[in-house]
Amino acid sequence: MRLIIYIILVFSISCTATKKLKPIPERSKEDILQILASRNIDFDWFSAKISTILESPDENISGTMIVQMKKDSAILIAVKKFGIEAARVFIEKDSYTVLYRLEAAYESGPIDQIKQIASISANFEDLQQLMFGNILLLDPSKTNMIKDSIYYIVQGKVDDILLEYYVNGYNLQLEKMKITDNMNRIAIAEYGDYRKMKGYGNIPYYRKFQFPYTNDEQATIEMQLSFIDINVPLDIKFSIPMRYEKIN
Repeated sequence: MRLIIYIILVFSISCTATKKLKPIPERSKEDILQILASRNIDFDWFSAKISTILESPDENISGTMIVQMKKDSAILIAVKKFGIEAARVFIEKDSYTVLYRLEAAYESGPIDQIKQIASISANFEDLQQLMFGNILLLDPSKTNMIKDSIYYIVQGKVDDILLEYYVNGYNLQLEKMKITDNMNRIAIAEYGDYRKMKGYGNIPYYRKFQFPYTNDEQATIEMQLSFIDINVPLDIKFSIPMRYEKIN
């Protein structure tokens, strides 16, 4: 019996090793840019429930985020661990505030401090688009495209940021985005588990973000969405309890 299992195993490995993927179809740069453009969704409201794992040199934590957004206005994130709200984050165009529920404390500051924390350039609009799952669109006249065995890779610059989009040549889904700033710091976003949402097309329910944490260390946020609502108006409320102590 063990000999039969061994023979089947070796045969299976041999078949897998010799099987080759078909070449990806030939598509123009304009075709791929149009696919990227049609992937973006115009939204006014967004809410989602997200299982999250954060890994950084300082800590590894997991929990659930409830995200609510009003486009060009506000982002509200409730972070829960073991069903208890541990923190609440409120971001506006010019500022952010974090409530630490267990410590009865809070911190706040200008939106520019988020850039320093993540060590990558990102304004309020960029944060909203990334959290929603949209991407920054490139000027077709300032892009180039290369093709490897699996991906169409579109490259281009927005201001001083180099963007690279990896589009799967077989299913035409965006699987990875690479961002390099003018200090050569790199952030990578990965997308998967695309699901069709009526009226909006395919949306990635899985996202993974890797970004600089210090000069030579990285942090990773892994996100699995379990619920999404688009363009359903929300009542986004935020206030700082009087008894909370400011810690920054």
